[in-house]
Amino acid sequence: MLGVDVRGSSQPSRDDSVLPALRRAQTTAIADALSQQGVDSDCYVLRSRGDGGRYDFLPHISPVPVVEALIGPLPPLLRRHNKQSSEAMRLGLRLVVHGGYLVPTPDGGDADGGDVNLLHGMLDADELRQALAESGLSSVVAVSEEIWNGVVRHGHGDLDPDLFGETRLTVKGGKQVAAWLTPAPRGPRAPGTAEEPERSSRRAEKDTTPGAGEHRGGGGITFHDVVKAENVVNGPQINFRNTP
Repeated sequence: MLGVDVRGSSQPSRDDSVLPALRRAQTTAIADALSQQGVDSDCYVLRSRGDGGRYDFLPHISPVPVVEALIGPLPPLLRRHNKQSSEAMRLGLRLVVHGGYLVPTPDGGDADGGDVNLLHGMLDADELRQALAESGLSSVVAVSEEIWNGVVRHGHGDLDPDLFGETRLTVKGGKQVAAWLTPAPRGPRAPGTAEEPERSSRRAEKDTTPGAGEHRGGGGITFHDVVKAENVVNGPQINFRNTP
């Protein structure tokens, strides 16, 4: 699952005449970034959520190209859009990637479940809002503990774990959950963080897009019991079981 939310969509300058165009700009940028990594629109279902949304990926889609798309092609796409846009149309995105169980609603139009709630809770966390504000960039990406342990920390594909910094996000009920952010959050590092946040942030600002190969290997995020991903040569990466 990929959750996305737009910074400042409730600003007075963003009335009903602006919001539809802002949504189109956001969804177009994300679709373009995913497509560059071989993840086309038939690989996911987009669930609209006000000024943001949730992308539910089909079980055969690996999380590797999804995360690659968010830290590779998406930032330059957003920068280009913002340079050509008015203040009201500029995009700042909070993005969260998580893998877990999806329980379809009776009408099939959405999904429920604890992992869905966790994704939206992480997306709405004050710490993630602050990280975007402090970065001065057009986007900040957080991955959950499941995605970090199963994919990012191993450096699969073109992912560089050194670009991420560990932190805690406060979700509903005051519960704090582990997350890994890029650019890395400022301030004291959480245990296990590999490098200083300032260094990570500088590296994350590079305009280099990872190679956009096809990542349609046999496995991907599965929302039924065990989450499994496979790398670009169809070899098994790692299996990890979702926590309750």
